[in-house]
Amino acid sequence: MAQHYSEICARYLRLAVILCLGGAASCLAQTCRAASPSDIYQATVPIADRSEAAQTAAFQAALKIVLVRATGRRSADEDPALAPLVTNARRYVQQYRAAADKQQWVAFDGPAIERWLAQNGQPVWGHERPSTFVWLTVTTGPQSGTVVTSADVSEMKRVIDAAAAARGIELVWPSAADLQKNQLDYASLNTTSPTTLGEIGRRSGGDGMLIGRASGAGPAASVHWTFLFQDHSSDVSGVPEGVNHAADTYAGLFSASGGIVPVDVEVTGIGDLRDYAYVEAYLESLTFISHVGVLSLSGDSARFHLTMRGGAESLQRALALHGRFQPIAAGDNGIQRFQLRR
Repeated sequence: MAQHYSEICARYLRLAVILCLGGAASCLAQTCRAASPSDIYQATVPIADRSEAAQTAAFQAALKIVLVRATGRRSADEDPALAPLVTNARRYVQQYRAAADKQQWVAFDGPAIERWLAQNGQPVWGHERPSTFVWLTVTTGPQSGTVVTSADVSEMKRVIDAAAAARGIELVWPSAADLQKNQLDYASLNTTSPTTLGEIGRRSGGDGMLIGRASGAGPAASVHWTFLFQDHSSDVSGVPEGVNHAADTYAGLFSASGGIVPVDVEVTGIGDLRDYAYVEAYLESLTFISHVGVLSLSGDSARFHLTMRGGAESLQRALALHGRFQPIAAGDNGIQRFQLRR
């Protein structure tokens, strides 16, 4: 009887949730904006001419760029296992148009590509993409230097931004106002601890942090990076290598592969219908989840049955990404539980 009552409640709650989805979608868009680059499945490539052969070659070149982002692997563009997909690139084209300087812009069918990758045992890195705040100082003299900001137009920043676009991750650069607000300049940035800079960067919109020290202003300058993300901390050198290292780390954590598995999860702290709509919409937005079902409702908690790739670990990482879901002690039969945070 209790189970039947729960099912009835869940059914009527789902009907009521429809009324709240507009507001939930707006909140979800704000939460996922940094994690959902719109250009993962878009690319602009040179095209020799307007012939059929040149167009086919352009589609294939564009798909190779997309596959680096979609799988999270730098070498995906040359992976023989992906050759059948690349050969049939035209099949996955949704839109294309001429771009400046004899180039062509191409947009692909992302869900169809993800299905092909999953069916062929390849990793898929979807929209679960942390934003990365960048602190970069550039030494210009024995005792002087500058801080690269969002308004900078230097070649070094262009190279770094291009590397981020190639990997499908978003960089957040400080503005002059950010530096003034936090009383930071070249000298103080070089003496402030990575932990403190990480805290400031997170308050300013970054999930991960890249802290760089450059010995010169050109793209060939020596740059040492410290990368911070959750409990990860590592160092790497090279102008674009900081971005590539960050993307490699994110892909290793958030890409999913393997077969479909069932996972049950409980979310507490659901205070009203709007919260419920947000939780359900967020779960449905995760790339590696193919189905979300409601198991039960009790007080401020809801249990969901998920069909997904990657298993419980992938789910925990994705839900913890933006801080809205706090992992708490497991429930009955080891079910994963999360507290919805406001």
